[in-house]
Amino acid sequence: MAYKFSKRFKRLLISTLLIGSISFASYLLGWSSFLTVKEVQITGTESTSVILSELKNQNVAPVVGQKLARVEIRSMKRVLSDLDWIASAEASRNWFAKKIEIQVLERVAVAKALTESNSMVNFDSEGSIFNPTSTDQLKGQEALPLVSTAGDSRKDLVDVALLLKQIPADLSYLVTDLDQISVTKAGYILMSTRINSQAVRINWGSIDQIDQKFSVLQALLKLPENKGIKQVDLSEPKAPIVK
Repeated sequence: MAYKFSKRFKRLLISTLLIGSISFASYLLGWSSFLTVKEVQITGTESTSVILSELKNQNVAPVVGQKLARVEIRSMKRVLSDLDWIASAEASRNWFAKKIEIQVLERVAVAKALTESNSMVNFDSEGSIFNPTSTDQLKGQEALPLVSTAGDSRKDLVDVALLLKQIPADLSYLVTDLDQISVTKAGYILMSTRINSQAVRINWGSIDQIDQKFSVLQALLKLPENKGIKQVDLSEPKAPIVK
């Protein structure tokens, strides 16, 4: 009998301690002033005020003095990931330092264009179209090559974005040394860039068969007679024209 009583007592004691621990942890995380936000740290951008403003507009901005457990980490990450000028975003709690850490990676523009509404948009090397927003993005606008269109600017910008996104790694210098991109009324993409420090104009034609056009250009550039190449017409990839 005493053995059974002792066993029941141990179980009761363990259950009580477990419930007490859970209750204490819940209080500590959700109500106690011990685990409150002491600092909000944002890295990867100088435009911290823009980040905080966006979070505040969506009612998910972390505030010093707020309970750490109540900071909406997932919502913060979702809001930041939806900003077109940010390539990636992470948010986390640092329980030991009692701070919220936000890391962002800004998109880096390689070209710019004017939309039909006369607003400026940028392209990054992945072909993403975004509105320049941060301090770094805005101060680099004058140096960016311009994308001009003569037809349906919306479709043209999407086609240029696809071109930039799909350019293979061994032709990435075409983007790095880009001078200008224009799109004709027929939808032909004309690129002014540099190959081996020499100015070259490439007529990609339409975005159709673009992978084949990349392969044709790579093959042409390997030929010794094309070392001084100045113009390439790839609008018909089976019959390229080199000058």
